[in-house]
Amino acid sequence: MMVLESTRSVVEQANHVRIDDPAIHRWARNVTAEDLRPVHHVLPAQLPGSREELANLVLLLDALNFCFWSPNPITTAWRGQTYHRFEAMFVSLLITARHDPKWFDAQYWVDVPSQALRDALHDKGELLMLDERERIIRETGRTLVDRFDGQFANAVDSVNYKAWPLAVLLMTNFESFRDVAEYHGRPVYILKRAQICALDLSIAWETHGHAALAGTEELTAFADYRVPQALRHLEILKLTPDLAAAIDSGREIE
Repeated sequence: MMVLESTRSVVEQANHVRIDDPAIHRWARNVTAEDLRPVHHVLPAQLPGSREELANLVLLLDALNFCFWSPNPITTAWRGQTYHRFEAMFVSLLITARHDPKWFDAQYWVDVPSQALRDALHDKGELLMLDERERIIRETGRTLVDRFDGQFANAVDSVNYKAWPLAVLLMTNFESFRDVAEYHGRPVYILKRAQICALDLSIAWETHGHAALAGTEELTAFADYRVPQALRHLEILKLTPDLAAAIDSGREIE
């Protein structure tokens, strides 16, 4: 597994952060199986479309699943509930696709007028990095059309419905999913959104009565910013005093 293998070398060489193994054992003794039970999002069940249309819409949503921390976060109201940040964009695209089936078509992502594209992403508030999001939508559409005949389901077919190989396919074929860093001259594979996309598609298909992807248990923990926050709170992650002070003061770290 390239994520675990490449991140292990970072753990072993890191100078400012270390993992406290006894703290892991203390935490593990106190946590229950119920505490660790995954909670699936309910919104994928509301997505419209056939098996193939669901796959394209999930790909589009997860290609855009980044950076929602505007001082004026986006919101979308739907069916008596107000959604915020990523869920607001999710619901906004969901509503748009329900009213305009062209959004299931990867070629439309390439050709859609800029203003219509931006209007589809949110209702109220400020969505950051709109130029980058537009670039990603068009690039994702072109790749899907050129390499998979416009159907993300074809990509899933090519990896025999397996979650981890699908994440790797996303990394190798779609530039915006190529979530790879470098540490001491060696690649470090993170693949956050690629793995999220594989899981989201599996959940969306399963909630609509289609076969789920195999091997979702092989996906690693997603590299969300809240993970180091939680591990530090649990005293599993130990920081050098200088790094801790920089984080606590809100100072930008190169």
